[in-house]
Amino acid sequence: MLDIEFGESGAVTCPDEKITVVMSLNNCERNFGNILQQIHRVIDECYPERNENVFILIRDESGAFQNVLKIWKSV
Repeated sequence: MLDIEFGESGAVTCPDEKITVVMSLNNCERNFGNILQQIHRVIDECYPERNENVFILIRDESGAFQNVLKIWKSV
């Protein structure tokens, strides 16, 4: 679902069952807040009942920018 959400602006992979979103440094720097909201919305809509926390690595293509987003499991 995240791959569809970001389309051509980012690539979503799941190496070793870890979700990784890779996009341009410019996109990471300028739109980080919006990116976080998009990811959180998609996870909440597609997986409202979660038994585990979800960790998503967001980084740029060169690896200069990296951030891990944690979405808590449902209560």
